[in-house]
Amino acid sequence: MVLVFGHRGAMGYAPENTIPSFRLAVEMGVDGVELDVHMTRDGEVVVIHDFTVDRTTNGNGYVRDLTLEQVKRLDAGAKFGGKWRGVSVPTLEEVFREFGRRIKYKIEIKRGSDYYPGIERKVVELIRRYGVDAQVISFDYDALSNVRAIDRDIEVGIIFIGRISWFIDIAKKLNAQWLHPSQDLIDERGVELAHRLGFRVGAWTVNDEERARYLMSIGVDDITGNYPDRILRVTRAGKVI
Repeated sequence: MVLVFGHRGAMGYAPENTIPSFRLAVEMGVDGVELDVHMTRDGEVVVIHDFTVDRTTNGNGYVRDLTLEQVKRLDAGAKFGGKWRGVSVPTLEEVFREFGRRIKYKIEIKRGSDYYPGIERKVVELIRRYGVDAQVISFDYDALSNVRAIDRDIEVGIIFIGRISWFIDIAKKLNAQWLHPSQDLIDERGVELAHRLGFRVGAWTVNDEERARYLMSIGVDDITGNYPDRILRVTRAGKVI
């Protein structure tokens, strides 16, 4: 069965990377959620997509220059719509506390220890502490190498924009289990190659039901989308809005 992940929760319907967005995705019936992490000045792992807080909150500045207390004062919902006013930026730990082992997680480390010293270890330790089913993914392959050095068994996935065949050697070097190509560059030949070599393939970001149907037909292992209900309508009967 193809797994369905909510991209930053259900970001088509709610403020991205917030507890309400993840909660909505879970209510729809997703298998898991994808989220992004950065680290504050005082070493807390927070769930936000950008390096700055400018786009998604009422604040400004780089996450790395702000303390957790400063980040927590920001409104991460108002820009999405008035009904979401007062929603805060969560920590990764808060997400784990809220949803625990009920769902799977794809945790994208946006930048590794060269920018956020020790972020990989903090993420791995939180995964271990809460015993969640989590995969660490990134465009930053040095970050994934650091994760693999800390934990030999944790699931790792490389994200890329390009043909699957171009990234096989990198995935092998990192002992990755997952390949996450941009969905528009996935074809049947690439999926067959990945599976033959023991990799699983996850497609991002899919918001069109017809595209989801095609990706299912060629054997992708999971699909991540902004509107999880659309994907669920294709993959299986699920609770949708």
